[in-house]
Amino acid sequence: MLKQINTTLISLIPKVSLPRYVSDYRPIACCNVLYKSITKIIVKRLQQVLPLMIDYSQNAFVPGRSITDNILLAQELMAGYNHKRLPSRCMIKVDIQKAYDSVEWDFLLEVLKLFNFPHQFIVLINQCVSTASFSVSLNGSIHGFFKGGRGLRQGDPMSPYLFVLVMEIWNLLLRFRINEAADFQYHWKCKDIGLINLCFADDVLLFCKAHLPSIMQERQQILDYLGFQEGSLPVKYLGIPLTSSRLTIADCRPLIDKVDARLAGWNNQILSYAGRLQLIKSVLTTLHTYWASAFILPKGVLKTLEKKMRQFLWQGSAGSRNAKVAWAWITKPKEEGGLGIRSLTTTNQALMLKQLWRILQNDGTSIWVDWIQRYRLRHSTIWTFNGALGSWGWKKMLKLRPLLQRGVIYKIGDGSSFSLWQDAWHERGPLCLTFPQGPEVTGLPLSSSLSSVIQSNQWCWPASTDADIIGITSQLPPLHPSAADCISWRSSSGKFTFLAAVSLIQPTTPRVSWYVLLQGNFKIPRHGFILWMAILEKLSTMDKPWVPRTENGCVLCGGLFDETHDHLFFKCSYSKRCLSILRRKIRFQWPFLEWQTGLIWASKRWRASPH
Repeated sequence: MLKQINTTLISLIPKVSLPRYVSDYRPIACCNVLYKSITKIIVKRLQQVLPLMIDYSQNAFVPGRSITDNILLAQELMAGYNHKRLPSRCMIKVDIQKAYDSVEWDFLLEVLKLFNFPHQFIVLINQCVSTASFSVSLNGSIHGFFKGGRGLRQGDPMSPYLFVLVMEIWNLLLRFRINEAADFQYHWKCKDIGLINLCFADDVLLFCKAHLPSIMQERQQILDYLGFQEGSLPVKYLGIPLTSSRLTIADCRPLIDKVDARLAGWNNQILSYAGRLQLIKSVLTTLHTYWASAFILPKGVLKTLEKKMRQFLWQGSAGSRNAKVAWAWITKPKEEGGLGIRSLTTTNQALMLKQLWRILQNDGTSIWVDWIQRYRLRHSTIWTFNGALGSWGWKKMLKLRPLLQRGVIYKIGDGSSFSLWQDAWHERGPLCLTFPQGPEVTGLPLSSSLSSVIQSNQWCWPASTDADIIGITSQLPPLHPSAADCISWRSSSGKFTFLAAVSLIQPTTPRVSWYVLLQGNFKIPRHGFILWMAILEKLSTMDKPWVPRTENGCVLCGGLFDETHDHLFFKCSYSKRCLSILRRKIRFQWPFLEWQTGLIWASKRWRASPH
């Protein structure tokens, strides 16, 4: 490969606020566009085969897998670590230092050969990795070129995928040694799926059964010889605290501090309401998404975050007061009169509904879902599982089952894939909960599938005079004999999406007639925001309690009238003269009406006019 193509500029990015050592910097390789185009083509090829090669204990950069699986499963395995009555367990958290930099190129090539990649493909990767020339940017100056001897570049699109392949060899070696060790004992509730580790790039969790005296001795030796400080739960994993008990507001302090840091950077900027609104929508409401994908966040945390957003919107800084419009109104959709800022609680619930939906789908791509099916739902379904068992996160998640039931549609073919008594295929919900004596009355055991009451593509329930059975059989859903059993979401496409979940959760109110006046008609967002405030009669006129009264009457016309919206726009003599001049200039007839009457007139006229 030409030297000019594979030339890399190393930029040192501080890891901490006040870096003092070389290790406090992260070297980011700034590759040129032509080289990135080549490696992105290679990445496209790798992405097609990685799911077939990489074990489910690795979730980094593998298409179809999620980082939240690691967090959710680790949280389940840590449940009860603070209880002495449960089996002794051990979890070791390992962060591989200089992980990318320590990869030997010869070893990488052997790994690619082991996975049977084509020879020409391996040669191309070798050219990309081994022919790089580096220069370092320090204080804006570029210093010399030199060759590398090993390692993968952070900033190269190909590096994460190659590192995943390298870590898979480590994973295979670990399993090989464990299979050789006859005395190895699995962590509590890990043996059935053979779980010994979770990997996300260079973040590794190891699990095993603990022999308490041995663990205490090893821990003391580590503290004595290496000088580590002994910590306590919660422990930070993939940026999120893992705890054996419930998540507290104190545990979520890093998230709140992150929002505060963003607000601190904006406080000194002169921003309009529309500018602040855009920052809230595009930045602040997304900062908690990663956390909200793994946990039901404490209500106090969500209220604190929304309070900071509300204060920033109206006053430009956190800690201020005097909101002009209630936050509950602001979080409504635009067509219902709000600003379209999504409630953080709604977002959190929608993201957790996605996790429950993945359990229902069980497509075999998630190690967390596999663990849940093996250890939580072995003798039940997600609908009938006892919500008092499991980790605090699992218990919180199960409280969303009523919402999940509203969104799920069971499409019944032959019924062999669904449980008669434990699945929510009936509009009453799981029949074993609403009709607990059903198995005894009908003679159909609790383990019966739905196919036991379907014959010749028709419902065929046992004859009974029981009122509950009669009620159930009178509300049976239609069958789809030509299709296989499947579960779909209550949406136009039948697929679960985040927006479909939000629309299910968010309470709806009637559309407002004046929404058409704001629907994308303002090239300058500030004008649209001011009109929205005027429509809600929330402009800072003298009749508002938050506006200090400096004078009596209207300051424009000098009359002794209360400065209201009606007076300001339609009754003030000064405003009338301005509107008269404007009407003549633009040749537009605007009647002098009351405020609400004028709003209705404008909405009707806008609907009738061509756009």
